Amino acid sequence: MPKSKKRGSNHQRGAGGQPRNVQPFSDEDASIETMSHCSGFSDPASFTEDGPEVDEEATQEDLEYKLKGFIDLTLDKSAKTRQAALESLKSAFSSKILYEFIMERRMTLTDSIERCIKKGKSEELCAAAGLACLLCVQMGSGIESEEIFKTLGPVLKKIVSDGTASVQARQACATCLGICCFIVTDDITDFFYEDMELLTEKLRALATDGNKHRAKVDKRKQRSVFRDVLRAVEERDFPTETVKFGPERMYIDCWVKKQTYDTFKEILGSGMQYHLQSNDFLRNVFELGPPVMLDAATLKTMKISRFERHLYNSAAFKARTKARSKCRDKRADVGEFF
Repeated sequence: MPKSKKRGSNHQRGAGGQPRNVQPFSDEDASIETMSHCSGFSDPASFTEDGPEVDEEATQEDLEYKLKGFIDLTLDKSAKTRQAALESLKSAFSSKILYEFIMERRMTLTDSIERCIKKGKSEELCAAAGLACLLCVQMGSGIESEEIFKTLGPVLKKIVSDGTASVQARQACATCLGICCFIVTDDITDFFYEDMELLTEKLRALATDGNKHRAKVDKRKQRSVFRDVLRAVEERDFPTETVKFGPERMYIDCWVKKQTYDTFKEILGSGMQYHLQSNDFLRNVFELGPPVMLDAATLKTMKISRFERHLYNSAAFKARTKARSKCRDKRADVGEFF
């Protein structure tokens, strides 16, 4: 008997025989497809090679034009479009110093962030809270950041206190509250804990915790972190770290400085080194002094070829692998508990 043929069967299946789900093109898709996600932003502190001169003024105008479009899209009806716009603004603010641009539009940006926090779901809310942190980092510890905090503070506190909100959303809002408070407050004093015996007992318990209701990986990370903290409290010992950015170096020699650095690095991501070089607020926090001005000749001497950069990265990768292999045993874990 001849095989029965279903009409349209060849059009409904792909090359592998799997059904292809074709979605109609909509206005929402158009707004997302035509929107750049700032993937072109690069770290200005990274190595570059010689090439033709770029018209900085035209580049800046093009950047501001895109950013204006992203700000408008934070008011879009589509949640996906709003979230994509927030992420694009985060990428720009973390990789560039845009003080003048933000200063002129800080109220508009604050209103957009507040709206996204109020009506957005978990992912959009996290993106909005992250953008609020970057907004204050750009503005620094002035009256502008204080105005931003006064506007967003009540909304963030409401989300943190809301038991029905997702854990990720509440964490993002709590982090945003902490960062904004740190930036706005200019009278932070040193912290001293008096009951050291009780603190030592709690840290020792956490460093040897064997709770059966927690995964082995989590317990191993917890014990590794709190052993280091306990050693710092009992022996006043801290493993000094060195952070290099451009021609400068910063030494992290205490837990307070490390926690501060890790927090801002989590917010700024790959733009941390650039902000350490150029952001007056961060340089003041880490006591780095005014930004170092480099002339064209100095910048040219800092550039290396692609082959040399490849050799440097290969050597750094091998050294990092060896260091991690020594620490990767049953008692130590390279991951972070926090």
